[in-house]
Amino acid sequence: MPKPKIVGVYKVKNESRFIEQSLKSVMDICSDIVVLDNNSSDDTVEICSGFDKVDIIEEKRDLPYDEVREKNIILEKARKLDPDFILAVDGDEIFMPHASEILFEELSTIHPDSDVFEFQFLTLWDDVNTIRTDGIFGYYWQKRLLRMKNQPYSLLFVENDNPGNIHCGSIPPSSVGFDNQAKSSVKIFHLASLDDEVRQRKYGFYTKTDPDNVLTGAYKHMISGEGKFSGPNGIELEQLPKEFTVNL
Repeated sequence: MPKPKIVGVYKVKNESRFIEQSLKSVMDICSDIVVLDNNSSDDTVEICSGFDKVDIIEEKRDLPYDEVREKNIILEKARKLDPDFILAVDGDEIFMPHASEILFEELSTIHPDSDVFEFQFLTLWDDVNTIRTDGIFGYYWQKRLLRMKNQPYSLLFVENDNPGNIHCGSIPPSSVGFDNQAKSSVKIFHLASLDDEVRQRKYGFYTKTDPDNVLTGAYKHMISGEGKFSGPNGIELEQLPKEFTVNL
C-alpha cells in the first residue's frame, strides 16, 4: 500500500533553537512541509531553507498578532498540494522515534475511517530525559492530523473572543470528524518547557498577548507548580525510558 501524502504545516517565529530537530523528526512522515515564518529575527528561515521538502511563506512585516489569519494562509497553501492529510506541528515539538511506521499503520489499517487524529504530548522539563506529569501535563492531548478527503473546500479557522485569536486550535473546529477523533499511539515531545529560558519566553508571550485570561490561571503552570493546570502537589517529574530519549 502506498504511503499517504501528508503535508506538514508550521507557524513559527524565532524557533531556531529547535526547528531543525523538529523538521528532521517529521521528514519520514511528511511528503511536503509548509512553513509560515512570522518575521523571525534569528536563523529560523535559513534553517528551514536547508530542507528540500520545505516551502516557506515569509511574513516580513510586523503585523498585529492574528493566529486565525496566519493559520488560514497556511491551510490554503497546504490544500493546493492536494494532500491526503494535513499535520500541524509547532517549531518546539519533536515526534518520537519510529513515528512514521506507527502512524502509517494507524491511518491505513487501525483507523482507516477516522478523519481527525490526536496525539499525546510529553512535556520535557529541565532535561531531555525527564517529563512533567502533574496536572494537565500528565494527560495532555491535542488534535493535530486531519484527513482531507471528507473536508469541505470552505473549511477555515474561525475567529474567537481571545486577543489575537489565540487558542484557535490546530485543526478547524468545523472539520468533519472533529468530535470523533482517533487517539494515535505516536507521542510528541514538547520542548517549550525544557529549561527556564524557554519557559520564561513562552510564559512572556502568553501573558503579553493574553494577559486577562482567568480560564488559564494566568498561565502560572507554565513556569511553576502553581496555577489551576498544575497538580495539587506542585511539579511532579518522571524519567523517560532510554528508547524515548530526544537527541538535541
